[in-house]
Amino acid sequence: MPPERKKRVLFIVNSLSHGGAEKVLSLLANTFHHKDIFDVEIVLLEDIRTYRISEDIKVTALSPAVHTDPLRKLLMLPLDALRLARYIRTNRPNVVVSFIFRADFVNLLASRLTGIPVIVSTRVNVSSTYSRKSPGAAINKFLIRKLYPKANAIINVSQGIQKDLTENFQIPPQKQSVIYNPYDIRKIEQLANEPFHEISDIPKERTFIIVSRLRPVKNIEMILEIFATLPEDTRLLIVGDGPHEEHLKALADRLHLHKRVIFTGPKENPFVFMKQAAIYLSASNSEGFPNALVEAMICGCAVISTDCPSGPREILAPQTPFDKLREQGFEETSYGILVAMQDREAYREAMLLLLKNSQKREEFVQAGKQRTSMFELDHIITQYADKIREVAV
Repeated sequence: MPPERKKRVLFIVNSLSHGGAEKVLSLLANTFHHKDIFDVEIVLLEDIRTYRISEDIKVTALSPAVHTDPLRKLLMLPLDALRLARYIRTNRPNVVVSFIFRADFVNLLASRLTGIPVIVSTRVNVSSTYSRKSPGAAINKFLIRKLYPKANAIINVSQGIQKDLTENFQIPPQKQSVIYNPYDIRKIEQLANEPFHEISDIPKERTFIIVSRLRPVKNIEMILEIFATLPEDTRLLIVGDGPHEEHLKALADRLHLHKRVIFTGPKENPFVFMKQAAIYLSASNSEGFPNALVEAMICGCAVISTDCPSGPREILAPQTPFDKLREQGFEETSYGILVAMQDREAYREAMLLLLKNSQKREEFVQAGKQRTSMFELDHIITQYADKIREVAV
């Protein structure tokens, strides 16, 4: 009996710009290729490429244009779906796997024309992401309700996302599964230990760090305002860029933090910056499964996060109900500190606790390294491969 041919997997994503979903897709595609698990191709809706993809993996952009208007992106969905359908008919993958809502919508629309099985990967909590009333939010939620049930499988990155889709969008639970994000721990540790020369005189024990896209949902304003009340010898590194960057820099200036807060911009190797800090901070109002939080734990940071939907509680307090979020105060969990959203005083107390208590920090660092082993690449890649084989024709 001849050996079974490798499945051909087509990944589709909006672009390969900076972002957690893009990072995970790049890691999966490269790993499937290097381990010779699947034949892999990638389609981009927009030709933006930041993450490195193996030269042997075919990457195709459906359009060279880059659209910034959200409404225009929605109006382009039918045309993008037709372009993708043409690509699929020509290249005949066994399954198409999409990341991020817009790519999911295009994938699901194209599948109506091609009949090729579809897997969509949900990266954020829909209800909290689209909590504000706007035409764009209403359209996205409508499309999720109408299109997601047509997927052959839905991979969610946290239990909180799966509960939201099931209860608030009536997505059949039997089509859904949870697979956490993968991390190449050995490579992250190797990159974290590279020589660091960019910033001198950083007092590690007095340094906090944020690694994030600078967007309103990340609530970095709150951290800056709290940080302004901390001792003068503390430092804060902010690694990343985004639409809120100039606003945050102006706020830091108004708070007279220009000597204590360093905006580094985006970095190809953020891990070496994490290695320079003692405490990682996240104050998000909404997450899916926060990559940088886990990466900071791998790099030896104690972590503080808001107890937002979805992901932080599943990472830091896996023994507790994932949907029972704090309403006030902070909680010392097994692997870090969770703070009720918007509780500024509690967040400040948590920062001061870890700043002053080196023993507590070290306990969290050691426990965090044990916790992150559950998200090791080889473990997660097997789960993805099993799901893809289950769905592929």
